[in-house]
Amino acid sequence: MTPDVTILESEKAGIMSQEHFRPKVLLADDHHLLLDALRTMMSGDFEVMAVDNSASFIEAIESFQPNVAILDINMPGGDGFTTARRALERNPNLPIVFLSMYAEPRYVDQAAHLGAKAYLSKVAPATELIAAIHAVLEGEVLLAPAREESQAAGPKSELTARQREVLRLIAMGSSAKDIANQLNISVRTAEFHRAAIMQRLGLHSTAQMTRYAIAHNIA
Repeated sequence: MTPDVTILESEKAGIMSQEHFRPKVLLADDHHLLLDALRTMMSGDFEVMAVDNSASFIEAIESFQPNVAILDINMPGGDGFTTARRALERNPNLPIVFLSMYAEPRYVDQAAHLGAKAYLSKVAPATELIAAIHAVLEGEVLLAPAREESQAAGPKSELTARQREVLRLIAMGSSAKDIANQLNISVRTAEFHRAAIMQRLGLHSTAQMTRYAIAHNIA
């Protein structure tokens, strides 16, 4: 019996569509040069829509239906925190990532309280932003709890629960691939967590991370 060509072609088209699927990223910043650079940089991994003000950002939540949204704290027509709140009112499950020049703890804490998934510095390497986007799309939260709520718990509460888990595995000698397999995340996400842990704790080697993990009963 001759196979149904129509069905086979339809299945083939579906497979191709899945292979070419790119997550949608909504990017907001009031510096057009930065927007153009980020859009070009991310176009290989994501379908990107860039806007330069709060009103356009909120409109794009409905029209573009992004899988993740990235915005600055300073936004024409409304600050980034207010804009993010309005966005989450429309789509409570939308992962929000802040990309800002401000590194003060109070801003990071405010983003955490808001429900953002990550807070990155504009001076961070571009690869870190790409890795962070993939991480939050996988369900990761790259923000530590607010400092006011965690000071009594000691130094290790500067890390998120997932970061402590990754640090424990690193101290046990696990590679990024091993960590990815054990935690059901991508290798890229595992590498991002490693870099984020080192930056947050001011550590520079696996040996230092291992000593920290042992000293704080993480290993």
